[in-house]
Amino acid sequence: MVSPYPHIIRLARSGSLERAWSVMEQNGLLDSDTDQRALTLQARLVKDRAKLAEGAERAGLFAESAAIYAKAGAIDNGSYPLINAASLYLLAGQKAQSEKLARDVLKALDENPDEAETPYWLGATRAEALLLLGEQAQARAALRGAVTKQPAAWEDHAATIGQFELLCAELGCDAAWLDQLRPPSAVHFSGIMNVAQSDEAAPRQISEWLERENIGFGFGALAAGSDIWIGEALLARGAQLHVILPCDRATFRAASVTIVDDAWGPRFDRLMDQAESICCLDHADAPDAAAVERGDAVAAGMAQHSATQLRANARRLRIVGSNDAISDPGEAAILKARRKGDRAPSRPATASGSLRAAVLSASGLEIFGSLADAWAAMGARAESCAVDWIVSHSDEIPAPVPERLSAMLECAVPGQCVATHAAGYGLLGSGFDLRVESAGDMRWAGGLMPLYALF
Repeated sequence: MVSPYPHIIRLARSGSLERAWSVMEQNGLLDSDTDQRALTLQARLVKDRAKLAEGAERAGLFAESAAIYAKAGAIDNGSYPLINAASLYLLAGQKAQSEKLARDVLKALDENPDEAETPYWLGATRAEALLLLGEQAQARAALRGAVTKQPAAWEDHAATIGQFELLCAELGCDAAWLDQLRPPSAVHFSGIMNVAQSDEAAPRQISEWLERENIGFGFGALAAGSDIWIGEALLARGAQLHVILPCDRATFRAASVTIVDDAWGPRFDRLMDQAESICCLDHADAPDAAAVERGDAVAAGMAQHSATQLRANARRLRIVGSNDAISDPGEAAILKARRKGDRAPSRPATASGSLRAAVLSASGLEIFGSLADAWAAMGARAESCAVDWIVSHSDEIPAPVPERLSAMLECAVPGQCVATHAAGYGLLGSGFDLRVESAGDMRWAGGLMPLYALF
């Protein structure tokens, strides 16, 4: 039998709280008297709900979570549930109980130095207990020491930073020092294709910028030239490369890589082999302007989501021509490269597509000319809906789209908006203030696909 715990943890880390709670309930994991792991997961979900609440409800949920963590800690005097109980009692306004448990945690750590936790968590737990007891200097030293023991445990670091930010706000102490310990930043990258391969200055500047901004995660396409330079620089510094192609791989390689110069082909292939993840967006026959615009927004959304999950920073990097005028760089960092010739190579003639947002609800199927219009329409309703963002080459919507939306709508809980990967991250990357949460995988006639909930 497959354990449900890894799935629940992934859902919780992605922010899919209701889905995680539902999976726990389905597996009979709520309100256990003996299962410490189930209790700590339940307490975590209640804590995450408290973070989204306000006033008396927030304090009440923190107290409820603290009590569940304390119940879990009583099973074997485990430091992890006990330190969480201590912190949450503080956030619930019960400082005396918080300090008592913090002292118990320090005692437990001293008496059982070989507790079955990672070196990072043991160090971070000690730091948290010291912070609760007002020992700020010792807490900072302990947390820095914990990070050095497992420097790449980014999700763990992010969880600790989030906890410490809450505690520092409650205690009225400075939290700026936590910035030094944040996970690396994420970058959404893009740039011109027709660069001179002999340009050594541009790749060097890219590497220097990635180092200066402490980039650990990159999101973008891998067109010839700038994109490939950035991808290679990311991997050279040990960062993760996440590739988002606007169409299928073979078409993109022919139309956006080797069309510039065959020499870019093997470099593209090596990067694809080493990428942390690859996403090829559907419903586009070629990387035309509409497909590229959609892919760019999705990559930006994925970078923003990664940064939010890790409590890190999101950056944008664009490579332009040496003599290009920059009218509106927005929030992007701009680096310049020498062009090879005056213009980009001509792609084979194809019908130009246009972007459409398709929304299905109980009111029927509606087609919008932009994601913004679709999101506004969804926000004005209280009914469940499903949204997709496609490249269309005619006034007709491709036949699989309504079928996929219908299957998605059946998976939505009452009042919930669900989205495809393209629509969810496209909205986030277009600057809309929303949360994109994993809602699990959906099986339909077209196969297995991830589903996302929008909040």
